[in-house]
Amino acid sequence: MKPLNIELPGDTISLIPACCIHWPIGEKHLLKEWVQQMKRTKNARTILMGDSLDVARTHYRDYIRSYRGDGNSQEVFDDFVRREVRDLAKVLNPIKDKILGTVRGNHYWEYMNGVNTEQHLAELLGTRYIGALGLVRLKTKAGSVVVYVHHSGGGGGAQTTGGDANSIERQENRWDADIYLAGHTHRKVAFKVAKMAIGPEANLVEHTKVFAKCGAFLQGFKEDNPTTTQRHEPSYAEVKSYRPAELGWVEIQVKWKKDGRPEFVVIQ
Repeated sequence: MKPLNIELPGDTISLIPACCIHWPIGEKHLLKEWVQQMKRTKNARTILMGDSLDVARTHYRDYIRSYRGDGNSQEVFDDFVRREVRDLAKVLNPIKDKILGTVRGNHYWEYMNGVNTEQHLAELLGTRYIGALGLVRLKTKAGSVVVYVHHSGGGGGAQTTGGDANSIERQENRWDADIYLAGHTHRKVAFKVAKMAIGPEANLVEHTKVFAKCGAFLQGFKEDNPTTTQRHEPSYAEVKSYRPAELGWVEIQVKWKKDGRPEFVVIQ
């Protein structure tokens, strides 16, 4: 991993991360709504938090790559995936200057040359590839905040919203940041946690941190009509009996107090 310092204009930030887009099977109308919000929100910035494409999960990808007898077949599939990445990049292109970077999730494809689709998307958008885990310092003329980014937040698929919240809050024990972002479970939940400390003038000061699971753009449950005579393949969410997720995103507004401490507003 490579820690990043990114300087931004203005004296506020509206951080609106996008996780689990799952292009091309995700809800495209919702993605377009998110792009429009990014365009109209003052000082908006985003990080693509992984699973931008719905290509292959880890075990399937490893299985396919283990077969080395037919390189031509993967080249053909690589070309197909590249077209999908280009199509997604076209949708995101109007806000490319607001995209701080891409994070690798667990749904991605790895081309024959070893480059993955999140790297490819970052290249097309002219942004940074952050990797699996990143610490990003966002600096404005008013102050700075450190953002922890990881696709899953180090946890798997929690069965409850509380479990999901706990998994991302535990990262505070490992990484020192002001904002902690993760996704993976498709839940959309964000909350603030405050701590009290002693200030330079022997006064009480509050240090607030934000924790967020960043939502998703993929509908997990869709009504179907299984029969006894045709193959039936239910969705992954149905097979795992996941809790239905509220699709969308969270927004974290950042401004600074006179003493330089950040102040957060969380919208979800």
